[in-house]
Amino acid sequence: MRLPDGVRRLLRIGLGRSDLRRDLDDEIGFHIAQSVDDFVRAGMTEEEALTRSRTRFGDERAYRAALERIDGNRVRTRERGEAMDSIARTLSRTLRGIRRSPGFTFSIVLILALGIGANAVMFGVVDRLLLSPPQHVVDAHDVRHLYVRREIFNGEITVGSTITYPDYGDFRSVEAFADVGAYHPPQRTTVGRGDEAAQARVSMATASLFGLLGAQPAVGRFFTDEDDVAGAEPTAVLAHEYRERAFGGADVLGRRVDVGGGSYTVIGVAPPGFTGATLEPVDIWVPLTVAETIESGDDWVDNRGWYFVHAVARLAPGATLEAAEAEATAAHRAGRAEMIEQDRYDESAEVVVAPIILANGPRPTSEAQVARWLAGVSLIVLLIACLNVANLLLARAIRARREIAVRLALGVGRRRLVAELVAESVVLATLGAGAALLLAYAFSGPVHRVLLPDVSFTDAGLGGRLLGFTGLVALGTGLIAGLIPARTASKADLADALKAGGRGLAGGGSRARVALLVGQAALSVVLLVGAGLFVRSLRSASDLDLGFDARNVVVLDLEWNETLPAEERQALYEEALDRVRRLPPVRNAALSYTIPFWSSIGLGQPRVPGLDSIPRHHNGGPYVNKIGSGYFEAMGLAILQGRGFVPADDAEEAAPVTVLSESMARAIWPGGDALGACMLIGDSDDYDGAEVPCTEVVGVVENHRRQELVEDDPHFLYFLNQHHLAFRGPPQAIMAGIDGQAGPVVDLLREEVAATSSQIRFVNALALRDRVEPQLRSWRLGASMFTAFGLLALVVAGWGLYSVLAFDVALRQHELGIRSALGAASPTLVRLVLKRAVALIVIGTGIGLVISWGAAGWVEPLLFDVSATDPWVYALVAVVLLAVAALAGSLPAWRASRVDPREALQTE
Repeated sequence: MRLPDGVRRLLRIGLGRSDLRRDLDDEIGFHIAQSVDDFVRAGMTEEEALTRSRTRFGDERAYRAALERIDGNRVRTRERGEAMDSIARTLSRTLRGIRRSPGFTFSIVLILALGIGANAVMFGVVDRLLLSPPQHVVDAHDVRHLYVRREIFNGEITVGSTITYPDYGDFRSVEAFADVGAYHPPQRTTVGRGDEAAQARVSMATASLFGLLGAQPAVGRFFTDEDDVAGAEPTAVLAHEYRERAFGGADVLGRRVDVGGGSYTVIGVAPPGFTGATLEPVDIWVPLTVAETIESGDDWVDNRGWYFVHAVARLAPGATLEAAEAEATAAHRAGRAEMIEQDRYDESAEVVVAPIILANGPRPTSEAQVARWLAGVSLIVLLIACLNVANLLLARAIRARREIAVRLALGVGRRRLVAELVAESVVLATLGAGAALLLAYAFSGPVHRVLLPDVSFTDAGLGGRLLGFTGLVALGTGLIAGLIPARTASKADLADALKAGGRGLAGGGSRARVALLVGQAALSVVLLVGAGLFVRSLRSASDLDLGFDARNVVVLDLEWNETLPAEERQALYEEALDRVRRLPPVRNAALSYTIPFWSSIGLGQPRVPGLDSIPRHHNGGPYVNKIGSGYFEAMGLAILQGRGFVPADDAEEAAPVTVLSESMARAIWPGGDALGACMLIGDSDDYDGAEVPCTEVVGVVENHRRQELVEDDPHFLYFLNQHHLAFRGPPQAIMAGIDGQAGPVVDLLREEVAATSSQIRFVNALALRDRVEPQLRSWRLGASMFTAFGLLALVVAGWGLYSVLAFDVALRQHELGIRSALGAASPTLVRLVLKRAVALIVIGTGIGLVISWGAAGWVEPLLFDVSATDPWVYALVAVVLLAVAALAGSLPAWRASRVDPREALQTE
């Protein structure tokens, strides 16, 4: 509603709009406003017009209320002006103080930059892993990953994220889901041919996945249901980043791209940063049905034992989580009804509907678990920085106690003094936050690439979330670091402060400074203990006996032109094997059908004549591998009994033989001799109705890890090519044992194998250690970040101890001068200072060790083969802290020993 001109004039005089609207409820208020407008037009001032209006209408109440509000508004305006002037004066005084002591300012800004910067870097990690859903997912709270919780062997319960394609079909019938999509996690696949062939991360996905997530293509379109059926024209969608990297941002629509065994037409480009339903980077998406049919035929379509896809669902409007889980569980059990009746599947299996953020689901990655700890660790670093800055500000405030007392005596309020000291702290924290953002910008990328290479951080720049987080941290840091010294300094007794001079300063705020310093030492101990435990875990995991020597084995995996027959592939593998064996660094090489930490194949339970059954391993199996002669030598696996394979075993007329792993031989023949024993593998159908022949056990080889660093020794059988049940088709890799480290010769082996034939599209060559490395990542992440933060905390705590001792020496010059004049020798003064330093660190170390011991139960699950109360780690940390105390106190102690008694006594 438009107000009359008179009302607007009253507003200008000083009436608040809310007050006017309350008064204007009375009709008299409108008349006064209109009267004021008339008088102003007649030439009166607005105050005169208001007075004449009161006379005209005789409303004493309205008149006085108006005048009171005019006066109140003028007072408030004056107070606001004075407040702004006060703020300006406070900031001006703060900036002058900062300029007067650049060294002090630099120290504080540096400490805060390190503390806040560490938190900014970790916030990027925590935000990516634990807080933010994948980019371009609309209404992410309604999008859920589907897991199946079921019993497998010997009562063990597992929560699996991998399902079969028929399971995915069952989930699509659930009414509580608006839609369901499936995908296969990205795998490195050869793209292109000839010299242009390279590897890219390729993910198979159903057409429903993109619409379910709500993403929109940047160019072109995503798959449709017509694109995702067997026999459809192969199509592909490129990631925005991959198009920029591989094609220079050119128009790619309609371009043909060779991916794996097929040729695909590009129909679209995904939006920047899009990674589907996970955080793993993807370069190319291909339709699941089309791609899997090209690569594997159609056996997977109805096979409920072919686990290879993950399912994602969007809840239907109004559907509850409980209802969705119950309905999905019923659909899953119905689809598995025949297997349940045959006692081949857990009848109590149930579906878990979990958040889209994998780290918050039932199977969080070890990196996510460590990230939670590191978030707390970075906060500890920030707290140490706050304590350090508070200690420095407190020491400076104590040194300026006489100045503060004089200002108080001149009438400056204590509240204003506190405000000035807190303002100084906040300004310093703001400067530290600016430096922290520069550190975060510089170090976030390397930290992400080194510690989390399989996580997409394309959006992790200096975005709004990071800026907001850093701003809040800086504000909180400034307030925490400033309030302690501000309150302590402002409570000074005026008479004592004005009379005491320097002699009264040494004891001022002593308890607060000691408490702050002890707190820093205690928190530093906690971080260093964590660093020591994770370093020992990483070392234990790295030195774990895997059975084979991963450092000295190179895996060579060949990819072919899709038209090459299996027989020719086998022949080329053997030719490439001969070329590899002739290279000087290679001590031995052999063909293998499976690759440790990459692939494994289970075998039906064999039979042993005379035994009703043989023990079954709770991790499944037994697992089988078809290998060539020389495999055990190449892998560094020791033959414990009998022998390995010899060329004669691979002849067509030779009787079938096998070599068992130590765990399997011991399980079947505990305390006995497996050599020469007969095993019946398969059934008569595998031998065209003939009787199952005896496979003789000719050797026992040492155990080795199959897929996990932490797993019980699996049961393994090894066959040669001639065995009737050996896998048909060519091998999967050449395993080359190297004299020395495998890394330097990887490129040499790749080039040698690629030169075998033009039919080889690409050679994947890498040290077997690289297959193991991802499983070390959580301990490497913990060891790296705990160590970095621990050392950072140690430096900050050491600097804080030095600063406190240096201030103490400066403030106690009078006392030290008297001691020197009374005959105290320089070593005595040195011991006096060092004794204080060591005493403070001993107290802080003791408190920190107790805290670490109390937290041992929480951190234990993240460690590998190391106790969270390892006495060696605790002892080493204590020694390091004592050494830091001696180092930090040495320079102040030396200065104390150099005090001139005459100068010290004349100072006052």
